[in-house]
Amino acid sequence: MAFLHSLVKAEMKRKSGWCAPVELGDAAPHYVNFVLPLDEDGVFFREYTCETIAVKEDGSKEIDSHKLIRQGEDSFILRLGARDVWFTVRAVPNKERRLSYVGNLGHDDFASLFVEVEPEKPKELDRLYDERKTFIIGCEPFTHYAGIERLVELPAKPALAGK
Repeated sequence: MAFLHSLVKAEMKRKSGWCAPVELGDAAPHYVNFVLPLDEDGVFFREYTCETIAVKEDGSKEIDSHKLIRQGEDSFILRLGARDVWFTVRAVPNKERRLSYVGNLGHDDFASLFVEVEPEKPKELDRLYDERKTFIIGCEPFTHYAGIERLVELPAKPALAGK
C-alpha cells in the first residue's frame, strides 16, 4: 500500500522534486511537506498508509499505522480515534503539481510522481500534539526507507550477553 510521506522540495542532480529532509543535512528546512504518490495512471490511490508517532509519559515513542482515505476528487480523511484530520490537495501551479522523488533513498513509492497535500485546518496538528502528544509523520523513514543508515548514525545495537 502507498504511504503519505513527509518530504521537502529540493533541487538535486539539477532536477527539482522531493527528497527526505535527512538527505539535505544541515541545509534541510525546519518544515516538511506532506505528499502522496500517484498510481501509474497519474491518479490518487483510494487509500494510503499514514503513520503517527506518540510520545509517552515515560519519554518512549510509539508508532501507529492508520489509513488516509480519499474522499472525492482531492480530499482525504485521516481518522485518529475520535478525531478526524482532513487533507486537501495544495493549490500550486501546474508545473509544480506533480513532482518526482529526486533523492537517493529507496522506497516503492519513490518511482511515482507526488502531489502535495495539506491539512485543511493546520491548527488540528497542534491540537493533536497538545492533547495526545502525537505527530503525523506519514511514513517512518528509519523503518521504510532503504539506504537511510548511510546518512545518519543509528544507535548501536546492544551486545548480546555472553558474546
